[in-house]
Amino acid sequence: MLTICLVSPVSAKYSLEEAETHITVNPRGVVHVEESVSYVFDGKYIDVHRELKTLPGGSIENVEAHFSDKECELLIEPIQDGYRLIGVLPDPTPERLTFHISYDCYGAVKVYRDVSELNYKLWGGEWEKPLKKFKGSVMLPVKNESEIRYWIHPVDYTREVNVKNDVILVRTDEIPSTQWYEIRAVFPRIASPNPDLVQVDNAAGLEKILAIESEYQKKGLILEDLYSATILFALLVLAFPLFIYYLYGREPEIDYKAISKKEISADSKPAVVNAVMKGNMGIPTIDGFTATIMDLTNRGYISFRNLKPEEKDSSDIQEPGSRDFMVELPDNEKDPQTGRVSTELEDFEEDVLSLLKAHASEGKISWKKLEKELQNGQDSYKFSIAWSKKVQAYTVFDKFFQSTGNVYMYWFARLVLIAAIVYYILITGFFPSKAFPLTSKIYVLTASIGIYGFIMTKYSNAFVTVFGRWTPEGSLYYKRWDNFKKYVTDLSALKKHPPESVEVWDSYLIYAVSLGVAKEMLQNISQIVPPEQIKRSRFHPISCNYYSKSGYEHGNTFSSSYQGGDGDGGAGNIRGGFEENSGIE
Repeated sequence: MLTICLVSPVSAKYSLEEAETHITVNPRGVVHVEESVSYVFDGKYIDVHRELKTLPGGSIENVEAHFSDKECELLIEPIQDGYRLIGVLPDPTPERLTFHISYDCYGAVKVYRDVSELNYKLWGGEWEKPLKKFKGSVMLPVKNESEIRYWIHPVDYTREVNVKNDVILVRTDEIPSTQWYEIRAVFPRIASPNPDLVQVDNAAGLEKILAIESEYQKKGLILEDLYSATILFALLVLAFPLFIYYLYGREPEIDYKAISKKEISADSKPAVVNAVMKGNMGIPTIDGFTATIMDLTNRGYISFRNLKPEEKDSSDIQEPGSRDFMVELPDNEKDPQTGRVSTELEDFEEDVLSLLKAHASEGKISWKKLEKELQNGQDSYKFSIAWSKKVQAYTVFDKFFQSTGNVYMYWFARLVLIAAIVYYILITGFFPSKAFPLTSKIYVLTASIGIYGFIMTKYSNAFVTVFGRWTPEGSLYYKRWDNFKKYVTDLSALKKHPPESVEVWDSYLIYAVSLGVAKEMLQNISQIVPPEQIKRSRFHPISCNYYSKSGYEHGNTFSSSYQGGDGDGGAGNIRGGFEENSGIE
């Protein structure tokens, strides 16, 4: 057993170019070993250490060593289990150096009742660098090659092996770092074995050895089959998403005629538009909540006005770029036109109105105060969850989008992940990588499959547009509102086809908020609509904030603390994924 330890600067490097091990077993069973290791140095090194350790019940004698460079000094120190050989290198360190060692091993041969056995590591597993090539020979005390049986472990690194008379010759390709390489040879029993020279076991050994080697070979064949199966499974894992996409991910072809970019469906709730276009599988974002407040304002259930001087706080006076405004609410939910209690509000709209009333004092509350109370309120999160569920139920998202393929992919990915973990554990337990190097390739494949399963499971929402698809109704709905979004954010289109009145602008702004493009629309309004006309808008206080600060953002700042859904999550992916396939100009 050999060990190397190189003491050198961090910047220095070395490599193991070649090694040879030549073993001669004499008729008495004493093993004579001659070894050489060739190094290539890049940098300055102080010394080279090698350790020779005895096998259990054996000993090492007659140790000799020398270097190819005569200027190297050699020290041989006895240690508890053998010897330490230290080669002190000259300065400068030679670029190439070969270390030659020879010694006799006692107890390396085991003599059974029927045969003799040599089980020896030609190359130890303690080396920190890979060995580029190895050459070895084992000479046995036999008359001809028919008396020899031998096995190489692991066979994967062997390039060539053959027997000539009484010598086994072996050559290898590169042996990785920390990897051992050994030979087991069986030959006729040594007559009158000396326990001082060999290990003696009076039991029959050949049958046991053949059984061990047969088991090893069977495992090797099984592992080759498992490797092929792993490759096929990896290909299946890669092909399955394509199959799911083909069945469930392709967008349906619909007869789509140009829809007016200015068209707004009378029954389109802003929260629903937001849930479909920006939300996560029908769950609205905070923009849907804000758009609902504005829709209630546009329908007369709420009103906005500028603050009176006595209603302004000191911070609003000191910071003209952060103007506040007042939100006013009626005492009941009567229809502002008929005077009767309204039956037109959906449950999620009534919840928003009730929430504002709960925070209002004498039917009014400033936007800033509302914002602070929503940020600090302990029930805000519960409300947002309940409200989002009501919008989701009202939306009936399944009629717009089919996520069946994504559901299949999610569960397939979970099964792949679990299977990869279990498979990795089983392979590790039954096929150690040092004895079966092919296991390392299976490790890589299995780990890759497991990582794939983990990513597809954890980020399944990111693939919803790949493995899901819009229904014909959903595709038409999306294209209609995508056209509208492009219209309100396109200054040239607005100039060419401006809305007929400020009231229409107000309706457009509600849906611009719902679609997350309110800032762009307000920027366009500022270049098209005269300020005196904007004053007639129900949302004039909001537009004042836009003009006085950096845009509509201030009027919507409370939304960050009142998130009803993940605006950057899965529904955003639905939107983005559809745009790639919509063909809308």
